[in-house]
Amino acid sequence: MKALALIASMLVFLVSGYVLFTDVQLSAGLNEYIYMSLLLILMLIGIVGILINVPMIVEEKRRMKVFMSKKLNKALNTPELTFQT
Repeated sequence: MKALALIASMLVFLVSGYVLFTDVQLSAGLNEYIYMSLLLILMLIGIVGILINVPMIVEEKRRMKVFMSKKLNKALNTPELTFQT
């Protein structure tokens, strides 16, 4: 569930950033100010979502390192099979 939230936050940030930079107009009407401020707020929401879910990425990397090291230690500690005749 957290992975989905992280992906959604990154997607919202990228899409709102793209729309913000492609729709920038030089006119300074009130509607443009409101529109740009809403896009900036949406980008900030995406940033907050990413920051909330960053510990999940760090924890997953740590868990994977521990899993791989345990698996490697287990493989190295098993005695080789030798056949005695």
